[in-house]
Amino acid sequence: MNISFYTGAAGMISQQNGMNIYSNNIANVNTVGFKSLRPSFADCIYTIQRATEPEWQTGHGQYVMKTDFMWDKGSFVQTEQPLDFAIANDNFFMVRDERGDDYLTRDGSFQITQIEDHWELVSGRGEFVLDNEGNHIIVPFVVETREIHDENGVVTGTEEVQTTTIDYGALERLIGQYSVPNNFGLDQSEDNHFAITDRSGEAVPSEDKELVRGALEMSTVDLAAEMVHLIETQRSYQLSAKVVTTSDELMNIANNLR
Repeated sequence: MNISFYTGAAGMISQQNGMNIYSNNIANVNTVGFKSLRPSFADCIYTIQRATEPEWQTGHGQYVMKTDFMWDKGSFVQTEQPLDFAIANDNFFMVRDERGDDYLTRDGSFQITQIEDHWELVSGRGEFVLDNEGNHIIVPFVVETREIHDENGVVTGTEEVQTTTIDYGALERLIGQYSVPNNFGLDQSEDNHFAITDRSGEAVPSEDKELVRGALEMSTVDLAAEMVHLIETQRSYQLSAKVVTTSDELMNIANNLR
């Protein structure tokens, strides 16, 4: 068996996986709340080629052992939109999709939608934002006190009337924040979601709320660093491909010897 051929092929596969990760980071440079991923490479098994020479070990390439989150805080961008929220600490928002599955997210670009006779807070995809009790958030509106007059114009009492103006202060207090014991155990999911796993531990409500209204947390992707990693990975891929080509050429020479 031509070990060098398969070693080079293993290197090509792992470097291609690395390029996929770096290119995905670059593609999400403007994604709100996105946390970049870093691939960690490891070398494959080693074998002894000759029983008479146990010191002669040969490796078999590399593979992507894992991917790590880069949990740096992204920069805040002031949007002046009253339904945009950024979390200043390490907590998460929790949203519930149409299937009833709950996810964590750092994307606080929220909207409101009418459900029967009331309005509820939802994410940009229409998922319900949850409070600290795990319930949907009913949007509060400003209530005004108005005087009641009789036919002679005399004040006879007051009444509370709900306006169409959202009480943003009360809404901010209703928004839940959650934390997990191990952020690095979360799984990256689509739509700006983080999936809870056994490694991350269960999400629990956090009373330590630090919200910034009218702002969004941007991606943590360092574009310059990602480009450097991408170029390094591409060069490594090319060298691994050259190993495969050279190994194949040497095999052809050996097969053609008479």
